[in-house]
Amino acid sequence: MRHLSCFSLIVLCGCATQTKIPAPVRAGISARYVGRVVELVQSCFYGDLYDENEKWLLSPYPFSETHHIVDLNGAPIHPHGQRGIIPAGTPFLIKEIEFPDSAALAKRMLTTPRYNTWIYLSRAPESRDLPAGRPLFILLLPMDLDDEAAVEKALAEVVAPQGEVTTWLTGRRPTVQAAIANKQMVTGMSERELTAAMGTPPRRFADKIGDNVALVLWYPSQEAWLVNGVIADIKSARAEPHMMPAMPPPAPKPQPAPAL
Repeated sequence: MRHLSCFSLIVLCGCATQTKIPAPVRAGISARYVGRVVELVQSCFYGDLYDENEKWLLSPYPFSETHHIVDLNGAPIHPHGQRGIIPAGTPFLIKEIEFPDSAALAKRMLTTPRYNTWIYLSRAPESRDLPAGRPLFILLLPMDLDDEAAVEKALAEVVAPQGEVTTWLTGRRPTVQAAIANKQMVTGMSERELTAAMGTPPRRFADKIGDNVALVLWYPSQEAWLVNGVIADIKSARAEPHMMPAMPPPAPKPQPAPAL
């Protein structure tokens, strides 16, 4: 009997399915989305899909702040070759939703985010000013998608039905439209406008600004301080706040004195 080499065993183990979503549910999700024209909900940077050079990676965050894989020491590996920005509202055609099952893992490069769900996008007939040279763009969904509802929620955060984002953008102030397209924060932005420009904030917590309690939306390079629902101030980011409360805890209620 022939014995598998250690390398073969590693490859076979690495190709075991990494999704908990049953095949019929995955097929149903694909049937609803594949072939539809959608729009980006957030402006995205684009560049190399890690070591895969035939597809573009889309990320709402700078590539220096993006990682989906780590090295043998647990240090993050960042994608490289960031080229430019594709604005929110840009239309794309969904070509495929590829879950990390054994078939998908077998064809993905080891130095790519193999365990994420990949959304394959291609140019829609209405697309303008997209980079040339590679026919496919990849949006990566989180790894911890355990059911259909989680997939739908993750999809809604990155793509929207055709016309929805562009219609919403026309109602924004010109300065805000420009900031969203160029991935910038500006004072007066709402949280939704900020998210369209910068991506979902990695951290959110409360802090004081004057006599007001501000909602701080934290990104690795900047913080947006919101008062009454709009950005009142923009500051350089502090060290990553891992365990900050979303809002200050309520003041303790006075306790009656014990009976004598």
